[in-house]
Amino acid sequence: MLALFDAFDDATRELMRSLEAAEIAFTPVIIHYDGELPDGALSPFTAYTGIEREGDPLFFNEVPVPAWCEIRQGPEVYAEVLREGITIGRIHYEPNSFRQVERVDWLSPDGQATHTHHYDRYGNRYATTYHSGGMAYQTVYRGPGEWQIEVHHSSKAVTMQSARERRVFGSLTDFVSFFLDDHGLADDSVLINSLSYPLFVMRQRAHAPNTTLFWQEPVAGALPGNMLLELDEPRALRRIVFFDESLQRDVALQHPDTGVEVAYLSHLGQFADKRGYDPRRAFTLTSSDDIPVLADLLEEFPDVTFSVAALTLMSDRLMDLRRTHDNLVLIPTITHRGIRAELDSASVYLDINAGAHVLDVVKAAYHLDLVVLALDRCAKAPRHSRVLATGDELKALLARVLTSAEERGRVLDELHRQQGPRSTPDDYRRLLGGR
Repeated sequence: MLALFDAFDDATRELMRSLEAAEIAFTPVIIHYDGELPDGALSPFTAYTGIEREGDPLFFNEVPVPAWCEIRQGPEVYAEVLREGITIGRIHYEPNSFRQVERVDWLSPDGQATHTHHYDRYGNRYATTYHSGGMAYQTVYRGPGEWQIEVHHSSKAVTMQSARERRVFGSLTDFVSFFLDDHGLADDSVLINSLSYPLFVMRQRAHAPNTTLFWQEPVAGALPGNMLLELDEPRALRRIVFFDESLQRDVALQHPDTGVEVAYLSHLGQFADKRGYDPRRAFTLTSSDDIPVLADLLEEFPDVTFSVAALTLMSDRLMDLRRTHDNLVLIPTITHRGIRAELDSASVYLDINAGAHVLDVVKAAYHLDLVVLALDRCAKAPRHSRVLATGDELKALLARVLTSAEERGRVLDELHRQQGPRSTPDDYRRLLGGR
């Protein structure tokens, strides 16, 4: 079974974990290479260029720079490359990492990017994007292999070039289709989780509907146009699997005559067997001191320990709050090991801080079997949280969790089932046709 994914993002990771837990045999192909591939996965960009997946991430002070230049890390979320005090480059970091390099923008004298070097999780410079007038016009992928691949952003054409040969494809869709044929990858049964290039490829290749779409996103308003096209006149899709049961029911009711099977599954959660935690301890990992309801929670629950950690030093604002509340524990410059220790010891994770999702901690808390409560305006992973509209609602549910172990268990079960009933590996195998 071929699994054709647009990118190796969080949704793809979660779907792959579920398929593996269900012991569904599949060959993953990731169309876009953004610096990371799971073991056993293929990508046309790495296969043809020979980009190697060995080594360690590049740290910010290891970036190759021209002579007489220095790298300086300031208070910003990026570092700068300076020559005689003038910024000629900007180093951007991999999200949820500690200064691991994702890309470097090289700047013209007027501060616009002329080209960008892309680095992968293994420290390789795998691609360069060229800019003109602030717009990217071409990305070139290079490695130790035979081929160089050029993606032309305006025309959408893809060019493969070696010392002996040049091949031009009119689109990324054509390029991926060629890759599947060139590598002898069977596509009689296909799994996708995107209405973008994976669907484009299968609409081009399928002689009859043979593709299962796993739809992992919420839908606000009308269904996406590409999904409606397939529901009305199936060309590639045999089946759509929704991970939200209410959405699956709505689509089935609105399209009773569709030739596409409309089904529901939940992700197969890998929940830890949580023991030895403090039932009256809550944890928050933050990159900001903007934590709207923290002061109210400290007052409302004086016998609950609220642990707040950051990867960096903490502001005077939080330090002042600590001085007036004995039940607040602050952990500046926390390590990865320290984060895991906090997640192991806490009963509740509170997603109540403004700012970025640090180290995917909300999802980690969910899978480690913490009760995850989130304030609506701060929620970073709503599908992995009980999202509350107001501070009062959050306090009420927290009070319920703290009532007893049994009540905590009920809230936890509600959290795990909020998109629908929990599926089993057998449910996956029945729907997808066995191992």
